Amino acid sequence: MIRSIQGRLNIAFIGLTLTIFAILWVIQGSTLRGIAYEFVGTRLSSDVFTLLQAIERADGEWQLDTRRISPVYNQPMSGHYYQYQINEGDWVYSRSLWDEDIPTRDGFGVGQLHIALQMKNAEPWLVYDHTFQKQDGTVRIVLAEDVSSIEAELKRLGWWVGAVGVVFIAVLLLAQIFIIKRGLKSLTQVRQDIARLKQGDIRTLPCVETTEVSPLVDEINYMVDSMCMRLDRSRNAVGNLAHAAKTPLTVIDRQIEVLKQHSPNCAEALQQQSAELRGLMERELTRARIAGTALPGQRVMIDAEVEKLLKAMRMIHQEKGLQFEVDIKSKTFFPGERDDLIELLGNLIDNACKWAQSTVRISGVLSETCLTIFIEDDGPGIPSEKREQLLSRGERLDESVSGHGLGLSIVTDIVQQYQGCFELLDSDLGGLRVHLRLPRNRDTQLS
Repeated sequence: MIRSIQGRLNIAFIGLTLTIFAILWVIQGSTLRGIAYEFVGTRLSSDVFTLLQAIERADGEWQLDTRRISPVYNQPMSGHYYQYQINEGDWVYSRSLWDEDIPTRDGFGVGQLHIALQMKNAEPWLVYDHTFQKQDGTVRIVLAEDVSSIEAELKRLGWWVGAVGVVFIAVLLLAQIFIIKRGLKSLTQVRQDIARLKQGDIRTLPCVETTEVSPLVDEINYMVDSMCMRLDRSRNAVGNLAHAAKTPLTVIDRQIEVLKQHSPNCAEALQQQSAELRGLMERELTRARIAGTALPGQRVMIDAEVEKLLKAMRMIHQEKGLQFEVDIKSKTFFPGERDDLIELLGNLIDNACKWAQSTVRISGVLSETCLTIFIEDDGPGIPSEKREQLLSRGERLDESVSGHGLGLSIVTDIVQQYQGCFELLDSDLGGLRVHLRLPRNRDTQLS
């Protein structure tokens, strides 16, 4: 089944045009043949009456005055022939017939006329058969004309008409393709605008002048606006939930501090569960916040956000005196929410700062298909057999390093929501290298 609108229209047009052309071809062939045979029949009718007048009865015998008929009937095999009989006697043949005769039918009476196309020696003859009453006798005159030359010309004309028709159909098809392309230009423009919307170049689809396409554009813009409002409501609800949960957890923590004076073991167990509850709540709230993923038309320039994050990291890890190497290509953007980018890079850069000895390197580039980011440090690194454990929920390889261990797990959730991937590798700085890849378009599959 052809899915292309243009392809369907072209096939329908070709089928309809060929059908009409075939009908017209048959009609014109039949019409021209009828006109040609009518012309020949008219000439034969004139020759019949000329021949009838040339047949006279003298001294009791019927004779033909050959001086009164066309000389063409006296030329052997000229293509013009006659034969006649008087009172159903013997046939008298023209010299042009030579030793042949004209095919006739029996049973014709006086005044009867019969015109038919008959084959003689594999050649078409138009036979004109008419019976007259003259004086006291019956005269039957049969004329024939070889119309093979007419048939050849009609056949040649048919081929010419067919060739012209093919050229005409081709011209019409090209014209239709041009017209259809112009007619579908608005759909092509909408497709390009949707691609720009996915890339983040525009926030809504521009209006189109085509009456049939304009409602589609309006519905898409309405859907985008609805998604924005739903996501805003969802994130507001998540924020309210996070704010409301802080107070009960704070009260629980204070009660745990009081409980430590009377039952340290019980307080320590409750404190551990409280910390676990905080971590799980943070994780689920983060997952809920990124569940909507990026809306169409959103993009965040990475270099500016990295600079803001590094200012915060320099203050947080001021005592380590870290050196940051940044190589973000110009016009490199994140195709999604700014909060997701901050959550993503914030966790990765913070982990790199915690383990780095002196240097953290951040690089990124945007290709036609995906965004690639590398975050490296010169720390001790992670053995390959323990890297999968690090990505597990809540796992930490070194309990002496602060943090609840959910950072990389949250990163995994964000990357999965954006249909990306990341892996832990060895860095040439000596530590860990995080390789992050996110598709530029949501319909792009990363290999």
